[in-house]
Amino acid sequence: MAESLKDQILDAAVACFLECPPGARIHAAIAERAGVSRPTVYKYVGDQDAIVMALIERDIARMHASAEPIVTQPGTLRQRFVDTIIIVVEYARNHALLQKVLRETPLAVLPWFTVNSEQVIQTGLALFTPHVKQAIADGEFPAVDPTVIVEWCCRLILSLITTPGTIRIDDSAALRRYLEDLLDIGLPR
Repeated sequence: MAESLKDQILDAAVACFLECPPGARIHAAIAERAGVSRPTVYKYVGDQDAIVMALIERDIARMHASAEPIVTQPGTLRQRFVDTIIIVVEYARNHALLQKVLRETPLAVLPWFTVNSEQVIQTGLALFTPHVKQAIADGEFPAVDPTVIVEWCCRLILSLITTPGTIRIDDSAALRRYLEDLLDIGLPR
């Protein structure tokens, strides 16, 4: 019950963040939309920073769920690396709340993906490292530290999502070419 109530509150938070102006304090609106009291919002999710972190963690788990079939498919490290990055970047590109915040108040979210990104990277490591370890054990990946592969992937994804550059992340074919060119530096085809 507690987890479904937390999700109900987080769903209400997403709707409120999408509707409210940047920087608005929205606990009362979240509570009303979720059909709970403000103390219940604090009990299950916490203050506004905790709500943001809970939303990030939930969406990382959802990205993992959408990427897991790609990560676990047979194939080369290179193929899995490229396909995983593309699916996660597409998830972020289509994420209405993330895109709204990046457009309207980037300084509100960029610290979570840059100087305070350790928790986001740790979550990515916890979710994806077991898959890389298994691929190494199965002889599908080179015998390297799996955290290096996963952290590099996380850092590249965070950079692609938050930092404008010459690559159009809204064009999957262009993103694939970019990633393959990047990997030509060190991973054979």
